[in-house]
Amino acid sequence: MKLNVGDAIPSLAKNPTSIGMFRFSAVMWNAHRTHVDHPYATGPEGHASTLVQDYLLASYLTEMLMKWGGPKSRLKFLGYRNRGPVHANTQVNCWGKITAIEETKDGKLVSLDVGLDTQEGLTSVPGTARILLPAA
Repeated sequence: MKLNVGDAIPSLAKNPTSIGMFRFSAVMWNAHRTHVDHPYATGPEGHASTLVQDYLLASYLTEMLMKWGGPKSRLKFLGYRNRGPVHANTQVNCWGKITAIEETKDGKLVSLDVGLDTQEGLTSVPGTARILLPAA
């Protein structure tokens, strides 16, 4: 695979549904009602809808990176910040752009800027990642 600094990796579109968010909350033992209770999230909490869990958003970024890197790649680092709300039942788009490539004895260590954009085009979750692509 030919890599260059500045290249974009394939994006990943996801639609976090209320059912999927409920299941994710159960697996993570996250009982906060803003993720599963629409009347509570829009009432006392004042949100437009239920909020997607930050770890679910991180899992989308991880999925994008691992699909690109392949089954033998290793995600070495993922750092991100939630800068704005992401609501249930809205499409999000994960993206990545190569910022550095380092040759190592184990393969190429690729650094990327990554992010998750809302359907309005706002980058709600910016971050950085490093993934090791093994030598062929």
